[in-house]
Amino acid sequence: AFPPTLHTASKIEDYKEFFIKGKPFTLEAYFKNQALTEKYKGGSLFIVRLAPTDYHRFHFPVSGKPDTAKILNGNLRSVSPLALRRNLSILWENRRAIMKIDSKTLGSVVMMEIGATCVGGIHQTYTPNRLVSKGMEKGYFSFGGSCVATLFRKGSIQFDDDLLENATAGLELYAKMGDRCGVFKS
Repeated sequence: AFPPTLHTASKIEDYKEFFIKGKPFTLEAYFKNQALTEKYKGGSLFIVRLAPTDYHRFHFPVSGKPDTAKILNGNLRSVSPLALRRNLSILWENRRAIMKIDSKTLGSVVMMEIGATCVGGIHQTYTPNRLVSKGMEKGYFSFGGSCVATLFRKGSIQFDDDLLENATAGLELYAKMGDRCGVFKS
């Protein structure tokens, strides 16, 4: 996405919980799938948070073969600070789309787009089971701010030091499509 703010976790297990939209929840609550939770324990997490004024198309972070995006139905509640103070579960109950990419370089990578009020439309523009290149468009949100989270398996990526330092400090970074975020490990 362009321009997003970024969050990273070098190892998901280093954090008992991770943050989306500034609020914590667990990997188990996020996936609602024990097999995926186990597969990505110890992996790395990359979150791109979009504001209403940002570009709302999202792109493949790696080349590979994507499967069909599966909608995890949920509410489309506001993620405003006031709404979150009343009900943190909004973040893992909101509608999400989850998809896996089989990458020759990185193995299995998961992308998940998260909807919110006025962002109920998560539209996929790619063709499932057809090879894609890193940077190709995957889809778009209808309107408003939301986020895309990408999860990498343990040992497959090394985020750049500046991302890790800022994430540890709880800071977001401003980035543009194509900015370097790390290196793939083989």
